[in-house]
Parts: sequence; structure tokens; C-alpha cells
Amino acid sequence: MLLIDSRVWLLGIICCLLGGGIRAEEFAVIKGKIGGKVPAREVQLMIVENGVPVKYAGTTIAGNGSFAFMFQPAEAGFYYLYDGKEYHRMYIKAGDEIHFQGIDGDWKQVDITGEENRLLEQWKEIKRSLKMDTRTDAYGAYFPRFDSVRLEVDRWLQETVVQDSLFQKQLKETIEFDLLYDFISYIAKNQQSYESEEQQSAYYRQLIGRFPVEDDRILQQPYGMQLLRKYFNYKRTFVIREGEYSFDDWLAEIGSPLLKAEFVLAEIDTVSFGRFCDYEQKYFPLMQNEEQRLRLCQYRGRPHSTLRKGERASNFIFPDTTGHYRSMADFRGKYKFIDLWATWCAPCKAEIPYLQQLEAEFQGKEIEFISISIDKNRKKWKDYVRKHQLGGVQLWAGDWSYLPEELHVGSIPRFILIDKEGNWVDTEAFRPSNPALKKLLKNLLKNDRFEKSNIDLLHLSDRSRRYGERMGQQ
Repeated sequence: MLLIDSRVWLLGIICCLLGGGIRAEEFAVIKGKIGGKVPAREVQLMIVENGVPVKYAGTTIAGNGSFAFMFQPAEAGFYYLYDGKEYHRMYIKAGDEIHFQGIDGDWKQVDITGEENRLLEQWKEIKRSLKMDTRTDAYGAYFPRFDSVRLEVDRWLQETVVQDSLFQKQLKETIEFDLLYDFISYIAKNQQSYESEEQQSAYYRQLIGRFPVEDDRILQQPYGMQLLRKYFNYKRTFVIREGEYSFDDWLAEIGSPLLKAEFVLAEIDTVSFGRFCDYEQKYFPLMQNEEQRLRLCQYRGRPHSTLRKGERASNFIFPDTTGHYRSMADFRGKYKFIDLWATWCAPCKAEIPYLQQLEAEFQGKEIEFISISIDKNRKKWKDYVRKHQLGGVQLWAGDWSYLPEELHVGSIPRFILIDKEGNWVDTEAFRPSNPALKKLLKNLLKNDRFEKSNIDLLHLSDRSRRYGERMGQQ
């Protein structure tokens, strides 16, 4: 997502408007003023993608506390103002101008635009009644208060008629999830056990019996993924208690395949590098579409290896010529010699005949030759593979940026060697044209380890490496 300073954005749009290229009614304007004891330095305009808030634009706050956004909504829908602490929901469509006041994180619309935002402000006021005094531990009082608010909300929604029936549906769904999130947050935070059935509410019994984990609408809420985590952690601590309740058990409760895949993607940040490759391989089949598969195998925040010999290597996952995704974990039990190349790279293509000789010589042995192309043009790559009858495993990365960052690939060809267990052997191996590579591979297959009497390529200096390559090519 491109992040844009709203001042620059606003200036550019004003210029366009003055030039007559764009109609002003196609834009929405948000103006506001923020104050309080510790005013925020920035206000962000947020949207929701896959159950998490995503920054759409940001602006610094002027000395007097004022700020403004001007943008062109793709469609009418929910947006959020964020000051670093709280999110304020609003409904925006083209032509709207919305004014805000924010004091100590408490946002209010002034000069409310549209029936939709009037109802959202009403719902916000109703929610206030659920806030408990944090100094009291009167846990049992929360349940009847919550059930009372739920009844009030049901009556209010029945009496509410909105001209926009789609918004009315969205409002009902949003309120349902807001209540669920607030309820789970409260009971999880207070960490109380239930002394009697009387302390429980009807909502609680319904919740524990059937949590709405089959509902993709969770993905439309800024707290969607957080809600799932809160629920599963609460259930593990206060319901399952001593029993086993693993991440796989969590996934088993999620009935929606799309939601299950998004939850897997959202949990990547919690996975250490040592577990990441296994995590990636295990849950890759759960991805429901190409976009999710790409997000998993091209995740930019993936944990990084230290690239030291014997440490876990990156688990490359890319499609082959048939579109089937292949992973390094598919070749566990074999050494993996990886060639990073492209059809436009002359030195890369010069190595292909030598690579083919190695493939023929080591056929049937415990080593897999894997070529990964960074060609942006997929068809051109497939045509080249077919025309030249390239062997081994042919995979397509599509761009430099999709290669693991820790490799620091600045040029190609680049050759990499991974052992049978998926650990680094060499991240800058000899080229196939160098006879020293064949000697190394034979030695690995013979001993399954480096011996002191053999050439240890990992400990050669750069100077020795270059000398070895020159001698091998003479």
C-alpha cells in the first residue's frame, strides 16, 4: 500500500481541480482539530484489508491542532481515523465533507454528514455504557449489563430505517462484531473464573457453544484477526485450561477456508525462523487463491537466516512451468543446487550447458538441480525452457524482489547449495563451469559432510575463490 503525505496529496488534487480535469464532487474531504494533554503528532486515515487496519494516508498535525485529508473514495464504505491510540469509524462516499473534534483520543463528528454517520455516532454513545470502572473487580456485574445493552441495541436496530439498505446491513454486521470484540476483550482481560451459572450471560453460553468462525465478514473489521487471537487464547486459558489446544486446533474450528488462510497469513509474524520453513510448507495447501499463495511465499517480513553453514535455509516456494508450486521442503532428503538466472542474462545462459552435464552425471543421485528464473515475463521464460529443453526443476520467481532478502542478490548468475535437511551449505557456490563444483558434490554425496582433507568451499577467502574459478576454467 502506497503511503502518501496528505499535504502533498491535497496540493496535487487542488492543482488538478483548478485545471478543470477533475470534478470536486468526486472527492471526499475530512477536516478536524485535535487537542488534549498529549496531542498526537500524526493522524492517519485507515482502511481494512483482510481483518487488519492498513494505513491509507497520513498527515502531520499543525501547531493549532488542525489537520485535513482530501481523497477520491473508490466506493462508499467505512474508513477510520487513527491517532495512535483509538480508531474512529466513519462512512464516506464521494462528495462528503466531514468535520471532527478529538480531545484526549475521544473523537466526535461535528456538523455530521449523512444519516450513516449520525447512526454511527449513536452506536458509539450506546457502546460507552459498556465501559467499566477499571478500579473495580465487580466481574459478575458485567454480564447483566452487557445483556441489557444487547437488548437495547436490538430494539434500536429494529426502529432504525436507512434509505441505503446495504449500509443498514453493514451497520448491523458491524455492531454484531463490535459487541463480540468488546465482550471477548473484557472477559479475557479480567481473567476470572465463573463461580456459578448465574454469573454467565446468555450471550456467553452462545459464544462458547458456537463462535462465528465461519463468517468471512470478520475480515471487514479492523480488529478481525485480533478478535480471533483473543478468542482462541481466552478459550485455551479459561475453557480448555489443562488440555491440549494447539494452533492446529484453532484452525480446525475455523469453518471458512478463506478465513482460515488469512489467519495463517496473519500469524506469520509470530513464527521464528527455525519454524518458519515448516510453517510455510505445512500451511501452503490452505491458501485459497493465487494472491494468498504469493503473500505467503513472498512475505517481506519473514524471519531471516544468519546464512551460516548448518543453519536453516530459506524455503523457496515458486511455481513451475505448469503453475504447480514447488518448495525446497519437497526435496528433503536430497541436496539442492539452486541456480538463480534469467533469459536476458548472457552469463547465466553460458552456464546452462555445464549445468546440463552435471544433471546428466548426477542423475539418480541424492541431489536436485533447481533453476529459479527472475524473468518478469512468465511466457518468455516458459517458452525458453520449452525451446531449449531445460532439465532439472524449473521455477519462476518473477522478479528480484521475491527472492529472500537475506541473500542480498545483487547480480546473477548466483548459485546456492542447501543440504538434505534444508540447511545452508553455501550461499555463493561455484559455477557449474568450475570443475571444483563437481568435486564438491561428489564429496558431499560420498561423505554427507565436509572433511578436513577435502576442499571446504565455505571457508575459502574471496581471493582463493576467485583463484579457484580461474584455474578451473583454464
